Amino acid sequence: MKQPYNLPLLPVSFTPETELSFYKKVVEATSKLEKLKQKMNDSLVSESFMALLTLQESVQSTRIEGTQVTFSEMLEDEMDQGMDWEKIEVRNYRRALQIGVEAINTGYPVSERLLRRMHSELMAEARGSKGDGGEYRKVQNFIGPSKDIKDASYIPPEPQYLGEYMSNLEHFINGHPYKQQSNGDLHGLIKTAIVHAQFESIHPFLDGNGRLGRILIVLHMMKENLIDSPSFFLSEELEKERFRYYALLNGVRGVGEKTPNWENWIHFFLDATIRMAEKQYNKLDQAEDLYHEGLQKLSSGSSKHVWGMVMKFPITSVKQVEHHSDLAASTIRKAFRELTDKQMVFSDDRQRNKRFFQYDLIRIMTD
Repeated sequence: MKQPYNLPLLPVSFTPETELSFYKKVVEATSKLEKLKQKMNDSLVSESFMALLTLQESVQSTRIEGTQVTFSEMLEDEMDQGMDWEKIEVRNYRRALQIGVEAINTGYPVSERLLRRMHSELMAEARGSKGDGGEYRKVQNFIGPSKDIKDASYIPPEPQYLGEYMSNLEHFINGHPYKQQSNGDLHGLIKTAIVHAQFESIHPFLDGNGRLGRILIVLHMMKENLIDSPSFFLSEELEKERFRYYALLNGVRGVGEKTPNWENWIHFFLDATIRMAEKQYNKLDQAEDLYHEGLQKLSSGSSKHVWGMVMKFPITSVKQVEHHSDLAASTIRKAFRELTDKQMVFSDDRQRNKRFFQYDLIRIMTD
């Protein structure tokens, strides 16, 4: 019978040659992240863009776990608040992410307590939730294609060891209060890759580990000052290469290897960071261009204000804009008539509660 994996505790050590191969990519990745950070700080649409990014991240991360809900469906869900489990999971992810970001911005460490709190939010009324949100598992779980442990591709540590593993992970992230850390010279990006993989290998909860582990990427990058806001996410890239992602995580666990293969995982993580930082920079650039081109077409201040709201809610309604602005409904309707006449937005054929669609921005976010 397959046995739980004897997961090594952190830190991880590398040869000088291996570290040098990492740092060539670290330099490129941090340069692109800094470029993105500066553009976010200078952009007039940064707040709207960040809101869309967090929604897109919530969709992509839950899709890795098997949901089929789309970005456009979740834009409409902001008005509908549907109760099907896929949309609940996306909304929960977004709220859990917000809890984590607010904690980091307030100066709190990435602690077990914070992870439990986020997990509780992640699992609220979600699929398979049994009221154990925020609680470490008390039974053995496993990762595999079936519900039979004999088919498991990976069996994480037994429940009685979770406290030790999670305490070790917390100390690796924040530094041990009494001991000198031997990993102190590792770059923040390399540490982030290690933190994510180790959390996934510990698999401390019965469900939601993948989603929480991907939120942990963002929080750790903020803690390491690689980003200063939730403006960078990896789930879109990880979802595209889902099976490589899983295979390299199994490599870290020593599955099919004589020793854990951290090198391949970290190279993959750094490559994904480079690609995603460049992609998000280009998305923001296109969103800025779209916004400024739209402003030049509009005459009234109220229409320009509504256009700004459309940049945050590319599928929206008069009621939604009214809720998020100080404009009267009649003024908003007049503005939408101008936007529709100039084909800047398109409306559906409802007689009441029409919805307006800004397809160019949706395409920018999802391409």
